[in-house]
Amino acid sequence: MAKHPSFKVGDAVFYPSAGVGVIQAIEELYISGGFKPCLVIHIPETHMTVKVPQENVRKNGIRPLLNGRKLKELFKVLSARSRRRVTGGNWSERCKELERRINTGTSLELGEVVRDLMRWKKQSGLSFEESMLLETASGYLAREVAAVQGIETEVAIDRICNYIGVRT
Repeated sequence: MAKHPSFKVGDAVFYPSAGVGVIQAIEELYISGGFKPCLVIHIPETHMTVKVPQENVRKNGIRPLLNGRKLKELFKVLSARSRRRVTGGNWSERCKELERRINTGTSLELGEVVRDLMRWKKQSGLSFEESMLLETASGYLAREVAAVQGIETEVAIDRICNYIGVRT
């Protein structure tokens, strides 16, 4: 099993279900009968602050932002062929699966979801739920790419769309 990095104040992190954040502090909080170190993560986009016990960091999927090698892998995923869209079956289950993939915490899963949803939107449109998932996933991905590359979020969205082969 890969060693999970230890975080320090000032580190930028990706928190699935919230997006890109910055560790503002590490506090000792009283939880379940004892004091435990917790990361205090501020999510600028939503002005939200989250406190996560360090022992739960891995379980919650919190990870460092992409490095150069992972960013190249992400761009390959965005350029790759899409998964075939399953049109039959339960749309609710399909959306739950997409949401699960968004919340895994891995940039490559997030990239696949954004790629597939953007291409499906161009080909045949999306349901309301799929559109909302695309908005969430593309926002998370664009903010992470922007933070890593030191660019504006809108520029990151354009780069993502170029790799996918769609226009915004």
